[in-house]
Amino acid sequence: MEGTLIVSIPVTEFIAYIEQTVRKVLTEKPVQQDKPLTSKEVMKLCNISTSTLQKWRNSGKIPFTQIDNKIFYSKDEVLSTIKNVSHSTIQN
Repeated sequence: MEGTLIVSIPVTEFIAYIEQTVRKVLTEKPVQQDKPLTSKEVMKLCNISTSTLQKWRNSGKIPFTQIDNKIFYSKDEVLSTIKNVSHSTIQN
């Protein structure tokens, strides 16, 4: 649902609010994301073969993003997968 809100406030108060918001945005540290990993990097990190990585992708065990013919992985998700795979292997 979209609506319109009309508020009457003094211009100086509006400008002060905008300045405060801009200062806050400029001083906040940006959330730094890790560089996406390639399939080669994931295989090395997990000590697995190409076919194992393919099986993990096909089964949904490891999330990935595909851009054209390149496949990328989030480092956090890869580490989480390693942890889950290790945990399930130990329990079986």
